[in-house]
Formats: sequence, C-alpha cells, structure tokens
Amino acid sequence: MTRAPLNRWWVKAAAQGALAAAPRAAALDDALRRRMRGAYLSEDYFLSKWRHVTQHLRALGNPGDRPLLKTRAVEIGTGWFPIVPLGLAVHGGTVVTIDTGQHLDAARVRLAMQRLSQLEAAGTITAASPERMARLRELLLAPPPSSAAQLLEPMGIRPVIADAQDLSQVPEAHGSNLLVSNNTLEHIPAEILAGIFREFLRVGSKSARMSHYIDLADHYAGFDPRITEFHFLTMSPTRWRLTNNRLGFQNRLRIGDYRELLSQTGWRVTREKLTRRPTRSLDGLRLVPPYDQVPIKELLVVKAHLVTTRA
Repeated sequence: MTRAPLNRWWVKAAAQGALAAAPRAAALDDALRRRMRGAYLSEDYFLSKWRHVTQHLRALGNPGDRPLLKTRAVEIGTGWFPIVPLGLAVHGGTVVTIDTGQHLDAARVRLAMQRLSQLEAAGTITAASPERMARLRELLLAPPPSSAAQLLEPMGIRPVIADAQDLSQVPEAHGSNLLVSNNTLEHIPAEILAGIFREFLRVGSKSARMSHYIDLADHYAGFDPRITEFHFLTMSPTRWRLTNNRLGFQNRLRIGDYRELLSQTGWRVTREKLTRRPTRSLDGLRLVPPYDQVPIKELLVVKAHLVTTRA
C-alpha cells in the first residue's frame, strides 16, 4: 500500500509551531533564518522591493525622478534588507524604520547598499539625490562598521525596535508625511493593526499619506505547490489556531476587512491596485465561515497596494 506524501505546508507549520513554544523562540527563529538564507541578496529580489519604493513615491505625487523635499517617512516591518528605507533615502527623504525585533545586521545592510550602488551606476534604477548616493558610496569604501545603524544613520535612516501602536518615544516619527509597509500588515492581528493606524493618524502630518503593500494569500502556498493561495480559508478557527503560530502569523483578513479598518481609524482609501485570481481558483474548495459569505470579487484578491489620506 502506497503511503500518501506528507503535506509540506503542514510540516512547516508544525516545525514553526514547535519552535514558537521554545524559550527565546524569536531569537532562535532569527538565528535559524540567518543560517539558512546566508548573506545573499539577488538582483530580482532587490528590484521587486524597488518597485515598492517607486509606488510609495507616487503616493506623494512624485514620479520617482524628483528629490523628496522635507519628506519624513515611517516604515513598519524593517525585515532583513532595508531596501525601501534606502530607496526613500537616496531620493532625499529621512526615514524611521520600525520593527518588533532586531533582524538587521551590518553585512546585510552593506549588501543592500552595494546592490543599490551597482544598479544605479548601471542606470537600472534612479536615485534623485546625488548627495545621498555619494554618501552611500563613501560608506561602502570605509572600513566595515560593527552595526547596521552605523551604516544607516548617515543616510538619514534610523532603525527602531518598537511597538508601532505607541510612537511617543520615537520623536522622529512625529510629523511624518509618508507612512508605509511592504508585505507586513498580513502578519499583524486586526486589533493591533487598528492601533497602528490610529497612531499613524496621531503622529502623521496634516497631509500624511499611507502606502501599504499587502499579501492576502496563504503564505504556505509558496512553500507547498499542492495547496492554493486560498487554502487557509478552508480551515475552521480551531484548526487554524493549531496551524497558525506567532513566528509565521497570518491574519486571514480580506480586502474588505482592510478597507473597514482604515475607515474606522480615520483614513480614506484614495487609490488601490488589486491583483485577483480567476474564479476557477476556488473550484473544489469548501470555504468556512465567514469566508463563504465574502463577495467573490473581494475573496479573489491576493495582493493589494492601498494609498490613503486622512478622512
């Protein structure tokens, strides 16, 4: 009798869940990811994030080839490579990038800076601040520093470990006119997202705009091709609690939920770009409540870029 192959997504979920229960789980997970990924940054990955830079600039009405004048930006979800903060910085902006944990290190920041320098020199990307580009290249020629902050702060970027629901101790964030995220919001529970949006409203300038990239697909589908981007919508709340974990948390919010959260917290969506899958993508799936009641047009959205202003 042939044994059915293990579901790869479940193996990953179980391994993450076990790690999440360990003492100092976040630090262990971070160390494991560093070892598995190594110090490598592909050109394709860099350019995928650079497209976010371009769209964040356009949220301010900047086509991407003009210097940012008096622009103060806040990013949540710094991650491993600070490509978006560097992109905003070489256009002349100052940036506070916020995360709940320390993922940056000097080696990976240098990799991001080197890629930026190479691609700008080749004409593949544009940087509107020659002064900042010159500063970046000076930093790359200098002896390697011991910390990520020593590379970023001369570029006008301050990395901060904080809860974005309370930025009272981050004065550089106050008066910001651009607040962004890049495939981060889907990893945050709805009630915390509401707190972040309210805090952004409080610290943002009168003309503040938010620009958020959101991945609404089941992230396990990228690991296991036998499931679809909508697979997690077939799991009951009880089963999903067993599968979901704090190291790989996914909130399962749909596009309508994000619109509602933004409206409730004082923001108005002025522009949105949505990526939808065809209706046949749902064939054979038994959606559980409340997803079986979501309008199909909303349900099929797997990626979104939302731009908002104060309501």
